[in-house]
Amino acid sequence: MHTSPFIIFSLAFFALLSTGATAQQVVIVEPVALASTQPTERFIGSLRARSTSAMAALEEGALLELSVREADTVKKGDVLARVDSRRLEMGLAQVQADLAMGEATVMERQANLANAEADLEALNRAADSGAVSERDLRNARTAVAVGQAMAEAARQSIASLQANRELLQLRIADATVRAPFDARVVARHAEIGQWIRPGDPLVTLVSTGTLEAWIEVPERHMGGFDSTVQNIALLAEGSGVAAQGSRPRTIPLVDERARTFTLILDVKPGAPGFEKLQPGMSISATVPLGQRTPHMVLAKDAILRRGTNSLVAKIGPENMTELVPVRILFGTDGGFAVEPMIPDSLKPGDRVVTEGNERLYPGTPVTPTERQPNGDASGDPAPSPAPKKSSDSK
Repeated sequence: MHTSPFIIFSLAFFALLSTGATAQQVVIVEPVALASTQPTERFIGSLRARSTSAMAALEEGALLELSVREADTVKKGDVLARVDSRRLEMGLAQVQADLAMGEATVMERQANLANAEADLEALNRAADSGAVSERDLRNARTAVAVGQAMAEAARQSIASLQANRELLQLRIADATVRAPFDARVVARHAEIGQWIRPGDPLVTLVSTGTLEAWIEVPERHMGGFDSTVQNIALLAEGSGVAAQGSRPRTIPLVDERARTFTLILDVKPGAPGFEKLQPGMSISATVPLGQRTPHMVLAKDAILRRGTNSLVAKIGPENMTELVPVRILFGTDGGFAVEPMIPDSLKPGDRVVTEGNERLYPGTPVTPTERQPNGDASGDPAPSPAPKKSSDSK
C-alpha cells in the first residue's frame, strides 16, 4: 500500500515532539551566592611617563657633538650634546689672569695701609709731648682711612673676579648637555655643525621606570572614590594587557568642558604586564566606588542576554526552568552583582544554570547537575523533588 509523503512527515513530526517532551536537558547549575562586594566602574585614560623633557641648549655656539639617536637609552648624567665653548674658556683664562693681578694689588694696598697705620701710631706718641701739629695728625688719620678704603676696594675687586670666574665655569659646564634622569630618546631636533642659540631644543627625552595612568572620572564620583584601596586593576585597551596601578590620588579640579576629574595611579616596574606598556597607550581602570555591602553574585555564564534584557535561568519546582529578569549592578571577580527586577524572584541559595542555558525557555524540564571543585560535572544529578502523580492514575 502506498503511503503519502504528507502522512510520513506528520508521523515523524509528532514522533519528534513526543521524544522532545520526554527528554530532559542536562545543565550545569550553581547556587546564588551572597557576598560582600564593592561597586566598581570602568573609566578610560592614558599612560604617561613620569617625566618628559625637551632638552635645550643653555649656551650659544656651534653644535660639536650630539651623541644620541632616537630609541637610545640614557642614564642620569650621560652626555647628550656638546656646544663649542672655546670662547668661554678664553674668557675664563683672562679672568684667571685678572684675578692674579687683583690678588697682587690687594697685597700692595694692605702693605700701604700697614705703613700708614704705623705712621699714625708714631705721630700719636709724639703728640703727647706737643711736638706734632694737629694738621699732621689729621693728615695721618686721612692716610689710614684712604688706605683702608683702597684695601677694601681691592678685596671687593677680587670677589667680583671670583664670581665672574665661577659664572664662566658654570657656562662652560652648561655647554655640555647631560641627561637629567634615566630616559629614552624619542626625538632629535638638531644636527652636528648647526648653530645653536640658548633655548633651542636638542633632543626630547621620556623617562623610563614608573609610569602614571591618568584616568578621567566623571565629576559625580568626586568624593565617592574609595581612598582606602591601594591597588586598582588596569587594562591596556589596544593590546588587552592586564596591569595594576598603585598609590591612587586625585587632582582636586574638575574640567569645565568634560566635567571630569583626574585619578592618577603609579604603574611600577615589576608590576604585572609592565614590560608591555608604553607612554601614550589608552588604558582603563576598574575603579572601586562606595563601601562594601552584601549583594547576590552570579557567574558571568549565568547571565542570558535577550535583546536589552538580562535574564537568569533558575531551577524551579519539579526541575522546571524559570527565566528571572535581573538588573546587573556591577562586575566582580569572575561574575556580576545583580538584583532581581521582580522582588523575591531570586534569592541566595537558588540554583541557576551556568552551562546549557542558551536554549532554555520557561517551563523547560532539565536535569540539573552541579560542578565539582575539580571542574568536572558530578555524575549524579542535583537532588530534585519527586514528581507528582497525575490525577487520573489508578
